[in-house]
Amino acid sequence: MQTHLITTEEKLVSLKDSWNNLIRNNSEINMPFFSWDWFYHSWLHFGKPQGWTLAVTAVFDGNELTGILPLVSGTKKSCGISYRTLMFCDVGMSPRNMIYFDTNGNQSAIFRTIFDELFNTHRIWDMIELGNIPETSSFHKFCLEENIPYSAVIRWQGFKAPFIELAGTLDDYFENLDGKTRKDLRRRMRKFKEYGDAKRVQFFEKPEEIDTGLELLFEVHRHSWKGEFSNPQYREFYKKITSVLSEYGDVIIATAILNSVPISAGYILKNKDTYFSLINDHDVKFREIAPGMILFVHELDNMIKTGVKKFDFCGTTYDYKEKLSDNILNHSTFQIFHNGLKSRFLYSAKTFWLPLLRKILRKPEPNDLIFHKKQY
Repeated sequence: MQTHLITTEEKLVSLKDSWNNLIRNNSEINMPFFSWDWFYHSWLHFGKPQGWTLAVTAVFDGNELTGILPLVSGTKKSCGISYRTLMFCDVGMSPRNMIYFDTNGNQSAIFRTIFDELFNTHRIWDMIELGNIPETSSFHKFCLEENIPYSAVIRWQGFKAPFIELAGTLDDYFENLDGKTRKDLRRRMRKFKEYGDAKRVQFFEKPEEIDTGLELLFEVHRHSWKGEFSNPQYREFYKKITSVLSEYGDVIIATAILNSVPISAGYILKNKDTYFSLINDHDVKFREIAPGMILFVHELDNMIKTGVKKFDFCGTTYDYKEKLSDNILNHSTFQIFHNGLKSRFLYSAKTFWLPLLRKILRKPEPNDLIFHKKQY
């Protein structure tokens, strides 16, 4: 196996087709937000303006791409010093991260080759931060079980992403909810039906109609409590990535409309097995009828009709998501350090000096720390 550290936009662009083929041909990593397009446009719209540079490790077996660790390089500050970090281009857009690899190959060898390259180039970083790795993934198992030489590792709790696995009809799903949640959902659905011809729920999936759905989503967002789309970069990112991914049939935009006014909208990415709910938003003027919950039920119904069995809420856990779900996918964040002077100092600061200071000041320890270990 040969490794290449991709640091220029030109070389990244040359990886596009082989990267996307790797993603779409492997079940564990076949998710639209792992595509080359998602990474490139996240970096272009959000990372590059912040001064983040490319640091993508690519593994080849002959001419075939077999592994990718899609990182960027940036500068952070902690304990009064600046340090260089390799990290995922995570700007709140991607619900989880991974090494992308050929599942038909030797996974452990691919992961090991990537880490060997990272430690061979340790002069360009002081810390690697691998955020929100799903605990069910092969890469997570590697991070826990492999002893990476000349390193120290801190493991933190990442996202807890609720999800639903459906084995029957929508009525079956309702019956498995707790009584209060089931009663509340049905009451809201009845109330929405009372609006008669003044209401409708519409799904936009085809490339020629997806822009209409996107504009309705932006309109809902203008009247919501969230603020992302007030930033032009978010709008431009979603316009671009939607136009690309809709060509593959990876995007669904759902809207609930009342008296010709969009009152809620959802942005879903999908593969053959799963709906990934990235955005669920509503107009605050209609909060009393819970338009987001109404839209969610219609999304579930549409999912069942198309044969998809899993609904993934992604990202941050909210109480309502847990009530509607039957499972939780936990994630971990790993911080990795080498034996250089600044890197050793950062590890010591995070595991000894800061805890000591909190103890002196009688401040609580962070509750998301799981463990740390040193292998220098």
